[in-house]
Amino acid sequence: SIQPSASGSGYGVFVTQDIEEGELLLKIPRSACVTLENALNDEASGKAFAKLIEQAGSAGGNTVCLAGFLARERLRALEHRNPATDNVVEDSFFGPYIETLPWERGINNQESVLFWTDDSVDELLTGTMCWEEVTSLREEVDVAITVINAICGRTVREWRGQVPLKPSFQWPWEAAAAATNEPDPKLLVPGLPLAVKGAFVSLLTRAFEDNISGNPDDDEDREKLVPLMDLMQHSEEPNIRHSMSSAEQGAVVVTARRALTKGDELLNQYRSELEESMPYHRFFSRFGFVPGIEQEDIEPLLKERSSIFVAQKREV
Repeated sequence: SIQPSASGSGYGVFVTQDIEEGELLLKIPRSACVTLENALNDEASGKAFAKLIEQAGSAGGNTVCLAGFLARERLRALEHRNPATDNVVEDSFFGPYIETLPWERGINNQESVLFWTDDSVDELLTGTMCWEEVTSLREEVDVAITVINAICGRTVREWRGQVPLKPSFQWPWEAAAAATNEPDPKLLVPGLPLAVKGAFVSLLTRAFEDNISGNPDDDEDREKLVPLMDLMQHSEEPNIRHSMSSAEQGAVVVTARRALTKGDELLNQYRSELEESMPYHRFFSRFGFVPGIEQEDIEPLLKERSSIFVAQKREV
């Protein structure tokens, strides 16, 4: 069941019966996961996404394309809400799942520096060990917003009735005449920047490696979003294991790492807190939290110039 977490902010996943060690907990089919293939096979933007990866390379290009697909689907969901219930109309296979993602600061208690204003970043992070990584990340996302706007902007405008649907075929002179009435593609579509930021927040905080072939070299920089698993809270002592099963056509299989009692919360280790490459200030920069510290205590610690965030001078 899904209910407020006992181990962290927001919601968590709990077992509803006693579970034995090694017992199957979840099997999430690949078709339910949001993958790069969904972006590349998209009828409206897939070819443009593929061209972007070809030009920019998989390092970064894959993430931008997946973020673009997520952001565009988010905007489609908003355009297809049921006005009577304010619920998303299920015109998209991923619509109900995408609705659960943190598209704005505070949804499911999600924090992220990508949602902060420039003033907040300057005030709280200047001089901290987070500064360089955070400002670089924000700059990269700003560039991605421009790229994704160029790829997906017209499709969003079509949904909003702001431009006519493009015909499947036009004579060159017809295309030239239609182009004169097109809005400037450099103009950002309203709502798209926030949707792209939310997409990057989801990928930074919730994405799993997508090792399709079993050979990490073949699947470099591929990620996927896995429904239900991404609601599990982080723990340095996880009680679940997960793997991608080639026998199950890429399904994500989740089993109990140890015996569980009815009501226990399922906990996953996203990154080891002991990794030298992932000190606590980097946990905050990437995931939006610091292990063992309540979310409401983060800002006071930044203002106090805590050693978590600011390198301290040694006393001689």
